[in-house]
Amino acid sequence: MELKNNIRIDKGKTAFLIIDMQNSYCHPNGSIGRNGYNSTMMNATIPKVKELLEVSRSNGILDIWTIQNHYQDDKTRFNRLIPPHTHRWKAGSPALKDTWDAKVVDELKDFINNDTELITKHRFSSFYDTRLDTLLRMKGITTLIIAGVATTHCVETTVRDAYQRDYDVIVAGEAVAGQSLEDHESSIRLINKLFGVVLTNTQVMSLMRGEEISYDLKIESMVNE
Repeated sequence: MELKNNIRIDKGKTAFLIIDMQNSYCHPNGSIGRNGYNSTMMNATIPKVKELLEVSRSNGILDIWTIQNHYQDDKTRFNRLIPPHTHRWKAGSPALKDTWDAKVVDELKDFINNDTELITKHRFSSFYDTRLDTLLRMKGITTLIIAGVATTHCVETTVRDAYQRDYDVIVAGEAVAGQSLEDHESSIRLINKLFGVVLTNTQVMSLMRGEEISYDLKIESMVNE
């Protein structure tokens, strides 16, 4: 079931949150790709994130980047009764601190300068044990536009945490991805129905330019519908 919804963002109260666009996830030779896992879809987000960055910067919208850092000797991983996700595949922990894997992909790194807001994180959520929520409140941000990887892991977890903190959440559907299309689409459906809205890059760029857009608002269907 769908309803029409019209929105226009306040640029001064909006931030563009870019999640984990790092070699480990997005480069074919990153720890995921070189260990035989599929990084193709995550790699394909790079130009989509880049075009959103160009529009957000030209319209004075704050961009914030998360940088995932794992540690090879993370004791919390080894002390678990149930093996964590990093111990369930041969790639091991991605984005190890101070390695090439942890660096932002070449296509986007020139956007980062001394004034760029970088948030280091060690778990899926961009909010968990980071300064992100404090930074957003200090900047007066109420709306988040989210892009990055992986949809099923850090993106969805961040979206959930943002929603719990009463932020309006817009996900750029063409600028997020994961390893599995099936799992990615499952996360997208859930986000669209419960936690925010998933829009095309064209729609997101219109919002970034201060335009009003109309979209189909997904809602939960009745069991017997």
